[in-house]
Formats: sequence, C-alpha cells, structure tokens
Amino acid sequence: MRTSGPWTLCTVGHAALDHCFSIADFPPTPTKTPARHYQAISGGMAANASIAAVRLGATVRLHGAIGDDDAGDFLVRRLSESGVDCRQLQRVAGAASSVSAVVIDARGERQIFNHRGDALTRAAALDTGVLAGCDVLMADPRWMPGALAALRWARQAGVPSLLDGDLSPTQDLQALTALADWAVFSEAGLAAFAPHATLADGLGAALASGAQLAAVTLGAHGVRWQRPGGPVQSLPAFPVQAVDTNGAGDVFHAALAMAVARSLPDEDAMRFGCAAAALKCQRPGGVAHGPDRAEVERLLAAQSPALT
Repeated sequence: MRTSGPWTLCTVGHAALDHCFSIADFPPTPTKTPARHYQAISGGMAANASIAAVRLGATVRLHGAIGDDDAGDFLVRRLSESGVDCRQLQRVAGAASSVSAVVIDARGERQIFNHRGDALTRAAALDTGVLAGCDVLMADPRWMPGALAALRWARQAGVPSLLDGDLSPTQDLQALTALADWAVFSEAGLAAFAPHATLADGLGAALASGAQLAAVTLGAHGVRWQRPGGPVQSLPAFPVQAVDTNGAGDVFHAALAMAVARSLPDEDAMRFGCAAAALKCQRPGGVAHGPDRAEVERLLAAQSPALT
C-alpha cells in the first residue's frame, strides 16, 4: 500500500437529503416545537463519509443511487460542490431519493426520521470495474447488492475495505462483516449484528466471521476495538463541548478509511478518527463543515487521549 498520498477512496451506499432543524430541547410529549434554525444539507452514510474524506485530503468516488427528483438534483449539486466524484451515483428514473428530517437539540444530540425512497432498491447492479484504482473501499449496509459486490471485489483485488456497520437487519450486517477487513459498528449496529451479546462478544463474533479488525464507536465514551487473538482495546473520546453530533460517526469512518490508506497503526488510526469526530461535534451544519487533515493533526499534537 502507498504510504504517501493522494489516496483514492471509493464509497458505496447511502445518500440522502437532510432537512435539519435546530431546537432548544426535545419535548417530553408530542407538541409543536419552534426551530431556531433550519438548513438543507446532504446526508446519508456514504455521502457524508465522501464529503468528510475529501476534506481530509482524499480523492473520493461515490457509488450509489438516488432518484431523478428535486432531492436528487440537490444531492448531486452539493456533493459535486464538495469535491466528490458523482459520476457513478445512479439517477434512477421515476424513483424517489432518500430524505430525512434531522432534529438537533442545544446539546448537539440529534434524532433522525428517514424516508429511504426506492432508488437503491431499483438501482442497476454495481459494475465493479469502476472500482479499479481505489486505495480503500468503504461500504454501508443501505445498498446491499452494491455493498456485497464491492466488498467481494475488494477482497479479491487485495484492496483494504471498511464496513460502516450502522443499525440494519442482522442478516445484512452478518453478510457484510464476513467480507470486510475492518468492521466498524455503531453501538446500535453492533447490537443488531450480534443480538443479546455483550460488547466484547459482539466484537469477537465479527472477528470470527472474517473481519481482520472489529470496532464499535460509543459516542462520548470513545471507541473499542479488537484484532484476532488480541485483547479488546479502548480509547476515550476527546473532551469537547458538542454543538452538533449529526454526521460525527460518518466523519469518524472517513478518517479511519484515510488512516487505513496511510497504513497507520491501529491506535494511531483510532486517535485520528476520534480527533476528526470531536472537531465535527463542535461545528454545526453537517460534514461540509468538518475538519481538514491539518486541523486534525493540530488537535492530535495538542491533546492525545491515552490508550487503555
């Protein structure tokens, strides 16, 4: 693997139009709640990670599907303006793009209400030939046929791969984990992958299925990971005053993909991801305002949490 950039990242999966509403507090009962701010931004795991990775210095090609509707027009425009190569982002005739309402409170916590549309279910099969030349492949579970094909291609081609294992059907996560080099779950995603298992047992199950590294992000509690035959290791999150946590996980995954491309040791890779996510949490407005590599390196130089 090349130790110097620029690196090319191929992302496979979900793009969505996010309607973001900022409020003071989540109401305890159903009611009308005034929003202090509204903004339409690009969202979806693969799309968010694509933008974040561009900001961190990668060349990024996004593979997925959206509709030929107004939301799709918005997404192509915003992603392209952010430097993402959208030539392999399918526009499915007559299909609906994925759209979300994202509500963010004054502490930066968010709730997401998503209508996924039908573009991904109606997408043409992924032509894996277009993946040639990438240094790292990252997939999420939202476009299963595309993710399976991409991860199989990466394994056969010897290209390192990373799975963004968010909340999805158990059988989907299990199938993808068996093909990914790095299986990096949200806490809810790991629980869906290995129902009723402890965190440590869930990571062990991911390794047993074929992953070379299994990890779980825990928000303000940092990240834990494990290699086959090794102990579960953990790293605390960087202490920050969160303003907006929306997209922080996607920034973390993008930073990890960049760390894999750079062949960083596991601990350094996790620190790089945690630092990038921490910087994102301090900024409103989605991943378009996420950190660049220089900002992450400055935070790492100033404050590096201890490995435990």
